[in-house]
Amino acid sequence: MSARPFPAAPLLLAALCLLAVSCSSAPKKTETVTESKNRAAEATDIGNAYFRQGRYDLALRFFTQALDTNTSVDNEEGIVQSSNSIGKVYMAVGSFDAAEEIFTRALARSAGGSVELFFVSSNNLGELYLQKGEPAKALATFEQVLAPPLGAPSGAPSGAPSGGLSDVQRAVLYHNMGTAHKNLGDLARAREDLEKSLAINLAHKLAEETAADYYMLASVDSKQGDLESAMKNAQLALATDKKIENSVGIAMDLYALGVISSKRKDTAAAYDYFQRSYLVSTTLSMKSDMRKALVELISAADALGRKAEAENYRQALAELDSPP
Repeated sequence: MSARPFPAAPLLLAALCLLAVSCSSAPKKTETVTESKNRAAEATDIGNAYFRQGRYDLALRFFTQALDTNTSVDNEEGIVQSSNSIGKVYMAVGSFDAAEEIFTRALARSAGGSVELFFVSSNNLGELYLQKGEPAKALATFEQVLAPPLGAPSGAPSGAPSGGLSDVQRAVLYHNMGTAHKNLGDLARAREDLEKSLAINLAHKLAEETAADYYMLASVDSKQGDLESAMKNAQLALATDKKIENSVGIAMDLYALGVISSKRKDTAAAYDYFQRSYLVSTTLSMKSDMRKALVELISAADALGRKAEAENYRQALAELDSPP
């Protein structure tokens, strides 16, 4: 799968558009730019819907279309937004180098601009570091954004625009900082940050973000050995993701419930959760999640004496790992 983060073709299109509007009246030029921005926004909305469904090839197609359209009218804000969207697709499919390149470019273009663009670009870069297994680097990135003039009491990020963060933006940072602290082993600080994020997201009725908070709190609970609380939070995450049909989140929640059930020695429940997670992941072609679920399904099926099913899952795992 390939994409063009900063394609050359739209530059030619931009030049042609400029030539065309030079012979037109000013009102027509403004209208054309507005229509282009609206078209890019529509493509972005469609891309976001596909992204939430885990249909990354289609999401990439529409995000690239939005980037092309924004570039054609030199919509700087739209270019940064579309670039970040494409970077998130790269990150989701594990193309970390490509994601880091585009996030870094987007951050450079957003420095000195709006708080929103600087926040989005910086936060995406921090999330990428989390995905790459670099929690200390991620934490430093998030804390930098939370510092003045954007947020906290001291220390300003270099190149940051003036202005303050919204509550919703703070919630995103708290969630990601909590995740970083959890990965660094500081579970008390992780819980503190995640609960701050959850309180804000519940107040603003942000379902997808609330589900993510519940999911991470379940992970912290599990690591601390509080399996009852872990089960409760994971179930809340699943119920919330189901309400908004967040398929990727549903697959992750089901897998988490399987892991927690295994720790509770409830193998039958674990088997059911892993099986459901595998089925959702399969419909989304999420191979890494399919693989994780299959490994657990084989173990659970063996423990339950379901030899035929265990063998079927072994074959499925072998086929998944075989070269195309």
